[in-house]
Amino acid sequence: MSAQDFFPITDFSKEELAKGEPVGWKTHKGICREIKSKIMPRIVEIEGRRTLYVNARDNGSILFKPAGLNPKEYPFLSWNWKISNILPESREKEIGGDDYPAAVCIVYGKTFLSIPYWYRILIYVYGNNVAMGERFENPCEVKARMIVVQSGEKDAGKWLSYKMNHYQDYIREFGEEPPRIIYVGIQTNADRTHGRVEAWYSDIFLNRY
Repeated sequence: MSAQDFFPITDFSKEELAKGEPVGWKTHKGICREIKSKIMPRIVEIEGRRTLYVNARDNGSILFKPAGLNPKEYPFLSWNWKISNILPESREKEIGGDDYPAAVCIVYGKTFLSIPYWYRILIYVYGNNVAMGERFENPCEVKARMIVVQSGEKDAGKWLSYKMNHYQDYIREFGEEPPRIIYVGIQTNADRTHGRVEAWYSDIFLNRY
């Protein structure tokens, strides 16, 4: 596979690893609600992987990296993640009740002077009380769709790998061709349930094949 066949999202340098801080990422206040106590993920190396690490304690993090790619040319999204535990008090389908131990999302949109004025979001989540394979509209953001790729306690503590055809998922969820990919992001939050969870993300790529 050549370098043009994939676009790395979590390709961290030795300098970033040494400082422990990701470069070129943007924090977000929250999709449904503002996360009142936001934390910045750290870059840590564990088990031979350079990872984005979130240690949420009644708080959380949403972080986006600019992409600027044609989704038809890069229709696949792949990643690895590991969580310490689920958040059993989370109510994923209720407004203001949704905490997720891990999520990877793609933001598609139209921009003017680099500022998005129209957008849609696909969010691939590790669920707590929703079944794997479920798809549903975000309870407070009609422009976002949730796709549950993992759920429940049984796989907590394990590295899990995914490869999703986000291009086809977008068409299925929104019924039209997607606009340009403007961001790829991660989300771990435990502020609504006042819970605790750790999450590690690695090898997030947009892929041609």
